[in-house]
Amino acid sequence: MTEPVPAQPEQPGHPSPRIGTADRDAAMAALDQHLEAGRLDAEEYGERSARAAEARTVDDLVPLFADLPQPHPPLPGETSAPVATTSAGPSAAVPARREPGALARYGPAISGALPIIALVLFFTVPISNAWVFFLLIPLGGALFASSRRNAGDERDGR
Repeated sequence: MTEPVPAQPEQPGHPSPRIGTADRDAAMAALDQHLEAGRLDAEEYGERSARAAEARTVDDLVPLFADLPQPHPPLPGETSAPVATTSAGPSAAVPARREPGALARYGPAISGALPIIALVLFFTVPISNAWVFFLLIPLGGALFASSRRNAGDERDGR
């Protein structure tokens, strides 16, 4: 059985910066890499990933990586963000910023136009069950929901 990672005491007068979902996701991704490299066993990975999922401040995440080499997640308030290194070198670890795809660009507009499209199809297509065209509205909403969420993440810099 592994020992739990001790929590780092908070320094009075210097509150730890709060973290967001992207920071927790980065910590989880770094823990995944340590598990794949064999630095963590399944039990310790489970404990650390549960603590990362519940983390609210930088001080909650720092102890999770105190005994691990790079990669560490970049955290708010750090003076220099650590660079995750791979066998291809440090520059390979920095992901390129992706341009939004056509679905992310045009998905919201198409989703907004679906009620009108369904109404036009309902009145113009001569089939006995024309009501099925109205199923396009929730179907399109479900299809384009992820593109709206991903586009919002890109605007927020995540």
